[in-house]
Amino acid sequence: MESHKESLIRFIESIEDNDVISRERNRTESTSNVSEKNIPPVNPQIVRELGVRLERTAKDLDGMLRFLEKETGKMSKHTTTFVDIHSRAVDDISDVTDGAVKAMYSLLSKAAVMQRDLTKIEMMSSHLKSINKYLERLDNTLSDVKSTANVNIK
Repeated sequence: MESHKESLIRFIESIEDNDVISRERNRTESTSNVSEKNIPPVNPQIVRELGVRLERTAKDLDGMLRFLEKETGKMSKHTTTFVDIHSRAVDDISDVTDGAVKAMYSLLSKAAVMQRDLTKIEMMSSHLKSINKYLERLDNTLSDVKSTANVNIK
């Protein structure tokens, strides 16, 4: 079985041969003043050679078309695979992004709750400091009263 390269080379050679025949035909047509009696009869050997070349060219074209069909099928399969991969990647990125946004909102919600709770704790701390000051004043007042009472008892 011949290779694809050899097949293409034979095809190009047959085209070149056809160009030679075409140029010869054009040259003979340009000498149309020659009477038809001077045209030689058709050579059966040439007709057979043309038939063989036409069959070879047809086989080469058929092979090229089969090759192109196979390669187009491969390209189509790869394109489908790449589109599927891209689609899955987009879906995965979408899911991950959705999860990240949900996590961010959850974090913001928890931070708001913590902020509210910290505000309450700050208020409680302020009240405790105030109570502590009142207790210190009361303690100082009681200490003063005791020391005044002790001085008066003596």
